Order: sequence, then structure tokens, then C-alpha cells
Amino acid sequence: MQLDLLKHTIVVVALSTTGQGEFPQNARSFWRVLLSRRLRSGVLKRVNFTTFGLGDSSYPRYNVAHRMLHGRMLQLGAQLFCTRGEGNEQHPEGHSAGFRDWIVDLKDSLLQHFPLPDRLEVIAEGTFIEPKWKLEQTQHEQVASANGSTNIHGGLDLGVVPDGSLIPVKDSITATLVGNPRLTPEDHFQDVRLMDFEFPQPQTYGPGAVAVIYPKNFPQDVQQFIEIMHWEHVADMPLKLVCTDLGASRMSPSPLRHVDISLSTLTLRLLLTNYLDILSIPRRSFFATLAYFAKEGNEDEQYQKERILELANPELIDELWDYTTRPRRTILEVMPDFPTVDIPWTYALSVLPIMRGRQFSIASGGALKHLSSGNGHVQLLVAIANPPNHIIKYRKRFGVCTRYIVTLQAGQKINIGMQQGYLNVKPDEVESPVVLIGPGTGVAPMRSMIYERLRWSEEGGNASSKPLDGTVLIYGCRNRGADYFFNDEWSQLESKGLQVFAAFSRDKDQPREYVQDVVRRQSALIHELLVNRMGKLYICGSSGNMPKGVRQALVEVLQERGRRNEADAEAYLDDMEKSGRYKQETW
Repeated sequence: MQLDLLKHTIVVVALSTTGQGEFPQNARSFWRVLLSRRLRSGVLKRVNFTTFGLGDSSYPRYNVAHRMLHGRMLQLGAQLFCTRGEGNEQHPEGHSAGFRDWIVDLKDSLLQHFPLPDRLEVIAEGTFIEPKWKLEQTQHEQVASANGSTNIHGGLDLGVVPDGSLIPVKDSITATLVGNPRLTPEDHFQDVRLMDFEFPQPQTYGPGAVAVIYPKNFPQDVQQFIEIMHWEHVADMPLKLVCTDLGASRMSPSPLRHVDISLSTLTLRLLLTNYLDILSIPRRSFFATLAYFAKEGNEDEQYQKERILELANPELIDELWDYTTRPRRTILEVMPDFPTVDIPWTYALSVLPIMRGRQFSIASGGALKHLSSGNGHVQLLVAIANPPNHIIKYRKRFGVCTRYIVTLQAGQKINIGMQQGYLNVKPDEVESPVVLIGPGTGVAPMRSMIYERLRWSEEGGNASSKPLDGTVLIYGCRNRGADYFFNDEWSQLESKGLQVFAAFSRDKDQPREYVQDVVRRQSALIHELLVNRMGKLYICGSSGNMPKGVRQALVEVLQERGRRNEADAEAYLDDMEKSGRYKQETW
């Protein structure tokens, strides 16, 4: 791996931090090579580099993997030609805010340290650069478009829904949906599903593992976009994806590299249904690309181009925020505002964002990982995103993937990706007590871990009548009657030693309470398990205020019960993180 690094004079590394300060899976082999003792100081002295980190400040070890890699490359002698940059997912603009500032420094540093030869000039701003991949027509016979079916699912009239054809995702497994029931009452504000999947083979996964589902766009939305773009004449023509620069194909892989497009005839309609995210909120880069196709022939065209350039301008943050992010305006809704702009269909894969798979924490574990037939079994606890929108009232808001999930019926097959996640729980941990904190759908990996610990304990020969002794679950929801998920199971597992403490934030019969309040209320038990018995702590759920609130509550517990000052309490939690006793997985 380091030999590949030495082939390049300039190296720019973009790296996220995952789990509790861990490297993403596709960077771990690279990191292991950099840590090799065979590498001497100065081995990278001919490499000029800079880095950009993608992190989330709701995690205590914010961007730590990026900083570790940056430091290691300096240690091995690599020359820094541009200051490192960092993006924060908690920023209103996400990582784009930090990247926007850093990219300016990167361009200036490149020109300063690596000036162009006299005969070459910097490509002017606004110059259109031909994309590395384009669409081309193969023949003139049209392909019959796939038809969906009209139905009402879970009380939502979704119109014509996507057909049941499989998306050919590489490295996925074809699963059969056994059931997709709604767990919350019909009058509850949120629809939460427990999806049951059967796999033809037993699946190996542990607590914290995730299933990846690739959604589809709905036929009516696809047709509307085709009409807005005036692509009707080519929508169902067979296409092929070609590389415009064969020498660059290795450095710029196909935008559809995650699927096997050879298994179906490629058309614009198929691309817009399965592979292009036309219902995503457009980023600044979308408008920057859109500006290339804006005309200036008359006053109306000039106005629209000026508006697009405003939305692409990094200095006009509020313009983009008010137009797209705050009302959650999608690409499908944006394009009618710019009717004079025509995106050439040949560039569709370069202009429109690729549909990414959505990750859902697996809620099954232990004995629930297998069906009586011996086939594999996976359960997902999924909250359907259907938020109200007070700014754009004429169009309902849905999560792209969860809207698709509502349409899935028992017996339907879909391709699912399986990923192990970052909690890294091992069977020998059953000897240690654990505190599991998982409000809302964050209870899914906690349920997986509880059943896994039960199986490990029983397989390890634990003859105790309470094999879950020392396992504490702190769960938060709105009220007992609406979203206290798996309540019946917790009651049964309490006989095996599980302790459950629930916090209800909207229950009329008791005061408002959150998981961090339970941590304070059970301070004696928490201190006993995490300090006196050297137990482990796992936090799963929404990022942002929840994990920060839990950490603050833990600091207060350590101060009250352990008679520590605030600095010592923080240091103790830091030591728990470093030793793997404090793990957080939030989204």
C-alpha cells in the first residue's frame, strides 16, 4: 500500500471518523500499513500531502481518525503543502461548510507550491470540464417502461408505487420480506415498522451491524422529472455508459460501480427510478454544475442564471439555506423554478446525485438470528420519515427510503447489503456488566445486544437463573402506549436478570423525562456498574443533543458518587473510551 502512495507527488486524503474514533472499513488496511514498524522516519519525504476530515462533533472523539492519519504521515516525513481541513456534520450546512473554506486554501496552496509551466494557465472559473463518464444511445428501439401498482399503504395514499424488480447491487444478498407491520398506533404522529427478513442462508452478524437498503423513486416523480427536462423522446431508449477518457477510468471509476448494470437494459427511466436521487435536497455543487447549462439569451434566462449563481455562491449561505435546506426543497421541486435550463441527458450521471443505500441498525440477535427452518433472519426497526412542512404545503414530505419501505409487501424480495458496524462486541464481554442507552429506534442495536448476550451466556455454561444479570437498558420514548417498543419482551427478559428503566417525554401521567434524567436518577447503579465493576457503556440513537446530554449526566454521576471534580470525571470517561468501555453509534 505504501508503494502506491510513493508513486504520487501530491496526495490529498479525505477521511471520515467512524464509531468511537475508528477508521472507516475501506481505510483500515491503509492505516495498518502506515503503522508498520518497518516504515522508517522519512520514508514519505517525497510525498506532498494534505488532508480533510469528515466528523461529527456530537462524538467525544471528533475527527480523531483524521488527525491520527495526518500526524502519522508527518511522522513518516511527508511534506504538508496545505493546512488540513475538517468538516462537522453538526454544522447547519454539514461538512460542506468546512470544505468550502478549505478548498480555497487548497487551490491557493497548489498554485503556490506547484506553479504551472509558463505555457499553461489556470482553468478559468466557469469553464465547463467534460465529465469522465457520459451516457450514449445504443439503438433506436424503445424499451417498454415498467409499470407500478396503485395502492394505499399504512394509511398513506402513495399513488403508483415502484415495481418489485430487484436492484442489482453488488455484494448484496436477496432476502424475502416476511412482514412489515406498523408498531405504533394509527393516531400516533409517526409510523414505525418492524421489518422481518428471511435470508436463504444463515447470516453472521453481531450487535451494531447494519442492513443497507437501496430505495426506488416513484413512477409519477420520475415521469414528472422527465417531462420537466423534456426527455420524453429518449426516456425509454437503450443507453450505455461510456468513459470519455480511458486513461482516467482507474482514477475516476464509474458512478454506477456499486451495481451490475449488465443485468438490465439501461434507460433514463431506469436510471431515474433506481440510481439517481432526484428527491434529495440539492447541494451547492448541484447549482454550480447547473450554471453551465443556463442560457443568457434574454432577460428571463439571464435572471435565472443569476439566481443559480447566487445559490452556488459560497458567500451567500443564507440564500441556499432559505431556498433548499429550511423548506427541504428537492431537486424535483427546484427544476420547475428554472424552466429555461435544460440538462443534457448525456450528462445526467454527472449532474444528478447518485442514490445511496440507507443504513438501518439490525434489531435481531442471539436466537433471533435464525428461523426454525435454519434460514437467516434479520429484523429492522424503521421510523418512517413523513415530516410536516409549513413552508411548502402543497407537496408532502417523505424520506426517500422510508417512503419506499412503506410500499414493500410480505413475500416481496429485495437485495440487501450487510455491514458489521463499529460496536465490535465480543462474546467474552458477557462477563462484564453493561449499560445500554438507546432512545427511539436507537433501541434496535440494544435489543440485538441483549439477545446476543443471552445466547453467549447460555452457551458459555452459565447455570444461573439470571443469565442477563448486570445488563441494564435505559430506553427513552414519547409515551408508554405509543412507542414503548418491545415492552412485552423486556417484561419477559426481566426474569432472566435484565433491568429496564424507561423515560417518557410526552406521557400525560408522569413528568417529562429523558434518558439522561434516568442516568442521574439511577446514579448509584450506574456508578456501581461502570466504576466499581468496570462495566461497559453503549449509546445508540440520534446524534446531537442526546449523546451530549448523556455524557454530561455521566460526568455528574461520577462527581456525585465518585467524589471527583469535573476534570477528573471527564478524564475517567476519556479513559473508558480509549479502553473500549464507552462506545457510541449515533446517526
